[in-house]
Amino acid sequence: MIEFYGGYQVYSESGVDLTLLRQNLRRSVEERWEYNRRAVALVHALEDSGRVCRGLPPRYTQESSMFDPTAVLRQMLDHKVEFVLIGGLAMRTHGSAHTTDDLAVCYRRTPGNIAAVAAAFAPLHPYLRGVPPGLPFRFDAETIKAGLNFTLTTDLGDVDLLGEVAGVGTADEVLARSEERPLFGMTVRVLTLDGLISSKKAAGRVKDRLHLLELEELKKLRDAPAAEGPGASSPPPAEN
Repeated sequence: MIEFYGGYQVYSESGVDLTLLRQNLRRSVEERWEYNRRAVALVHALEDSGRVCRGLPPRYTQESSMFDPTAVLRQMLDHKVEFVLIGGLAMRTHGSAHTTDDLAVCYRRTPGNIAAVAAAFAPLHPYLRGVPPGLPFRFDAETIKAGLNFTLTTDLGDVDLLGEVAGVGTADEVLARSEERPLFGMTVRVLTLDGLISSKKAAGRVKDRLHLLELEELKKLRDAPAAEGPGASSPPPAEN
């Protein structure tokens, strides 16, 4: 292990930077999301700078780079959509240092909820992400019934809508492993830390294995919050 000034543990045995996790756990959920928004904007700017240097046109315009997940959540809540926040922003909510540029939710597949999903997203001009431009696509109740999982672009950023989560199960099983969190004046159901760990174990991709290492360290900090290091003697409330 690398030794750092002060003698406290900086990295876990798996290589996760514990100082970032401890710092995130001292922030509010809103602050964690704001740091994510800034990081995404920086990544987009750096990517476009590299493209321009290679003689390529920028990929992101002001409109296409907009990422406003809170507005999407409000839209779904206003339309009474039953959903659970999963994925990178759920990780961020629990204190992860992971940066994500999409919003991932798991939605219930009841007829009423499918209709609510279609109504909530209609004003956001949803379109399938990564398909050739001009491909006919209408995101309505019939389309949602015919599918299960959707990767969308919208006026407010990229959204992944999942009807089930690997390692956790159906939307009802995801709901049973979720908890309510206050977020920007809203109450949002978020997949628990243990649920996220189960989903990452089941997914098994390289990036999921890396996320899993961080989530497991977050669980250790949650279960034994009196970790060594500056500022760690006063752990944050459990709901953060």
